[in-house]
Amino acid sequence: MHGRTLCRVIANLGYLVHSPASVFGRERLERGLRDEDWLPVIGARGWVVFGRDQNILKREVELRALLDAKVHMFLFPGDVALREIIELVQANLSAICTLASARRPNVYWLRRDRVIDYEQRQAELARRRPFA
Repeated sequence: MHGRTLCRVIANLGYLVHSPASVFGRERLERGLRDEDWLPVIGARGWVVFGRDQNILKREVELRALLDAKVHMFLFPGDVALREIIELVQANLSAICTLASARRPNVYWLRRDRVIDYEQRQAELARRRPFA
């Protein structure tokens, strides 16, 4: 449900949107689609991915698939409601387009006031960790 609504919002802004079902078919999605199967397809086409799965960066097989596919992935906080997801995309659409067109794939986190990349996110997390 959330994915379809977000697709509609982005399409209404004038962008071409592909849902997982439109690319791979509902039947294949229902059987299950591993990240290492779909990421190369998206990367080869130069498309942007929006998602919540922060764990993709922690699982070796999925991380390798993401890096090899050279995908631009924009992540939402895992616990936000649909309305906030839409607001995050609308607030950052210019930055999303700029980053995606730069052709330097990375993982980005959408914030209300900006987009931060993987390195910035890692530095932010390191500052929060207590010293051992």
